[in-house]
Amino acid sequence: MVSFSQMQSSNARITETLPPGLVAVFVGGTSGIGETTMKQFAKNTIEPRIYFVGRSGEAATRIITDLQALNPAGEYHFIQADVSLLHAVDWVCREIQARESVVNLLFLTPGVMLTNQGSDTIESLYYPIAVTYYSRIRFIVNLLPLLQKASHLRRVVTVFGAGKESLLDGEDFPLFPGRYHQAGPLQTADHGSLSTMLTLALESLALEAPNISFVHSFPGFVKRSSTNSSPKTGGVIRAVFKVVRALPLFEAGERHLFLATSARFPARDGVHLRIPTAGVELGKGVAVARGTDARDGSGVYSVNFDGESVSFKVQDTLQQLRERDMVRRVWQHTVEEFIRVTGSAFV
Repeated sequence: MVSFSQMQSSNARITETLPPGLVAVFVGGTSGIGETTMKQFAKNTIEPRIYFVGRSGEAATRIITDLQALNPAGEYHFIQADVSLLHAVDWVCREIQARESVVNLLFLTPGVMLTNQGSDTIESLYYPIAVTYYSRIRFIVNLLPLLQKASHLRRVVTVFGAGKESLLDGEDFPLFPGRYHQAGPLQTADHGSLSTMLTLALESLALEAPNISFVHSFPGFVKRSSTNSSPKTGGVIRAVFKVVRALPLFEAGERHLFLATSARFPARDGVHLRIPTAGVELGKGVAVARGTDARDGSGVYSVNFDGESVSFKVQDTLQQLRERDMVRRVWQHTVEEFIRVTGSAFV
């Protein structure tokens, strides 16, 4: 197990390993885990350029003030958008593409604290699924070329339900339109299916971009992790995921900064840890993580809040899905939905 102190030690060495001017995009950065991780990133890097995306302009004003106090040498840009809409995601990505030639880190948290918003979006996607799955994958696909061009750190972190992956029914994907019309709020099995879809989509993306590392994390239950979620959300998350200990928000931020920057999670073609894109060099007692295919350093990682890879049982489940061709089938479904909604597979 990677101890919290080992994570903090790694974070303290970011400036020794990674250069000034890292470009990071935080989607869902106006509250909770996204906000606290973004602040840790600003605090521990040199002259960062940070873009954060969310709905609340009022929250953004406060956050920019906090970021400037943590690191006056950084640049901080808020982009206001409803990322449950894929057209809005495309607009945000075009804004970033127009301003930057590379992206080092894409950090995704929208929908991590799901509320009881159970209606469809105007794009005919069920809201919790749109914001938690389709939106995140669309961001990754659109920004993949900028991530691939980075000469240092190339990483995607998506925060949701790592370790909760379960078998899928290939004849009725849980994300098909209409699947939840009578289902009500997401239940335990639904979270498992959604977690599986995210992990399999990352595996498909890693085949296309083996020079980028992809991390799917489970944050645990985090105290005060969302200022705009349902008052019952925390209890629901604890019941669904059987979380034992609540993490302070600042600790969740430091833990996720480690996931975002440590060479413990190299890209598939970056397992040689001394290359710049691998991240902060491993400290004493910290080893390369086991990927979702049960091989060390294989480029896609499903990890718990403590930085440990998920159980072999979960990895066996994922292997069964691969043998049923579910990576390809999940990806085909995802692209079909992208084209249905936006008319294109990416921008």
